Amino acid sequence: EYFSDGLTETLLHVLAQLPGLRVAARTSSFAFKGQNTDIGEIAATLGVAHLLEGSVQKADDRVRVTAQLIRAEDGFHVWSQSYTRPLEDIFAIQDEIAASAVEAMHVVLTPEGRERIADNATEDLTAYDAYVIGRTRLATRTPQNLQKAPDFFRTAVEQDPDYALAHAGLTEALYLLAHKEADRDRLRNIEQEAQTAAEEAVRLS
Repeated sequence: EYFSDGLTETLLHVLAQLPGLRVAARTSSFAFKGQNTDIGEIAATLGVAHLLEGSVQKADDRVRVTAQLIRAEDGFHVWSQSYTRPLEDIFAIQDEIAASAVEAMHVVLTPEGRERIADNATEDLTAYDAYVIGRTRLATRTPQNLQKAPDFFRTAVEQDPDYALAHAGLTEALYLLAHKEADRDRLRNIEQEAQTAAEEAVRLS
């Protein structure tokens, strides 16, 4: 589940950077996760014309990803594709899904847009895995998971220091943790680490 959520969030991040696309935020789109809600109702709530949905199956060192783009006004499939690849190809799969979805919506991609799609946040599977676990922990907002989330982002950053999303995730996790911290010395350390992570995230973006 965390792997699927991570893939979804990465696709949202990639598509949101493209001019000409209005992409619903993670919090809004994930609110429909696991619910059997009508396509038209979801689209109306999010204010979008298309929905990109899919599934992920992971077994040992292989992954199967199925994605489909649905037109909200009539519920018809505009595009669909399945990918069964070695796990290390997950980054290429993300790029292909994003590019195919954009093409199916007849959005004209500039050279800069194509470069953004092809520009993977990381190519290190260990860093990616740690990042998506951190995001999953962060999404629950429970005290226990808020305490653990920064460690996963730290692992991702240690594995790939140029991983901008991991630095951003660490920033968010630390700031949320700071709100729960009563000890002034620990709070100061948390805020200093968060500031450093934020500066790195901006520098690498």
